[in-house]
Amino acid sequence: MKIPKFYFFVFCFVLTVLAFNSCVSGFGSYKRGDYYQACLEAVDRLRSKPDHKKAQYVLTSAYPMALKSEQREIDQLKISQSPDKYDALVERYNRLNNLATNIYNCPKAYELIPNPTEFYKELNASKQDAAAQNYALGMKYMSSGTIDDARTAYRYFLHVNDYVKDYRDVADKIENARYAGTLRVIVRKPITNRRYQLSADFFFTNLINEMAQATKNRLVRFYTPDEAMREKMQNPHQYLVMNFEDFSVGDVRESKNTRELKRDSVVVGTVKVEGKTYNAYNTVKADFTTFRREISSGGVLSVQIIDAYNNRVFDYKNFTGQYVWFTEWASFKGDDRALADAQKKLCGRQPDVPPADQDLFIEFTKPIYSQVVSYVRSAYNKY
Repeated sequence: MKIPKFYFFVFCFVLTVLAFNSCVSGFGSYKRGDYYQACLEAVDRLRSKPDHKKAQYVLTSAYPMALKSEQREIDQLKISQSPDKYDALVERYNRLNNLATNIYNCPKAYELIPNPTEFYKELNASKQDAAAQNYALGMKYMSSGTIDDARTAYRYFLHVNDYVKDYRDVADKIENARYAGTLRVIVRKPITNRRYQLSADFFFTNLINEMAQATKNRLVRFYTPDEAMREKMQNPHQYLVMNFEDFSVGDVRESKNTRELKRDSVVVGTVKVEGKTYNAYNTVKADFTTFRREISSGGVLSVQIIDAYNNRVFDYKNFTGQYVWFTEWASFKGDDRALADAQKKLCGRQPDVPPADQDLFIEFTKPIYSQVVSYVRSAYNKY
């Protein structure tokens, strides 16, 4: 038998309400055996509705189970040989303290569980153990001398500082590991003839700054040759070599286009008919000529990533850019009434003075600039 739509919608609504009520009270999590989550959901419900019976039942029933469950995990971790056992212990004690904090901050929950157990002493002891464990692992990975292991050591030393601020000499260890784990890349700027070198240097300076921003907070650093020399760098990992393989600036192209303009029903005078004066209408014409001067500039920048140890080329890309500057003006022959206002305005213009060659150079490198930044971000994304 087909169920009427009205009853079907009522049935769905009731199911939704029941499911929502179960969720917000924590009963669903309790039934699944997730006692920690059940406690949090029940406390959250009791904050807004202290008389919620199901939430009260869940909290009083789930909290002892949550303590037992977490303590069981803690006992197992203490006898395990896992290299990150103390990290896991810190997490477990944080969970237990989080339960206590939530209960203290909810009046009804605090009434139901008047003495939630806190584990701050155990947490602090575990943080000390976790700091020692991460410090030892960091030292182990630093001893290998590889860049990948130095990065792993760097992460371990950061964990040490998270657990115990200024633990031993961890601040120095962090900086040493950061340097050892940072990919050092010397970027060689493109060289052009003297006429355009200032513009090329401007392009390079902005580019390397943007590259540094694009890889900020990553273990990679870009150096100019001068910076590498000042730091007396003996062991760069890579060279990023840029060169303008081909470019041209100031290619001029001029064009013109003439067309006849007409406008009908234009008053061209007056006529008298039987002593009365009337406007005389006719079609007016003009030859309208537009002039356009274009100055195009463009070029190709090659970028190579080279292994500094064996001069092997990792990757090679070409990036193209183009910029076209133009100016337009016009003239006409004939009746100016055939022209629209915009056309008249164009006829009153003189050709604009073109930009300097150095500015044209910078303009055609702008699209190259954005392409190279995107390429560098992608190439060094893994570091």
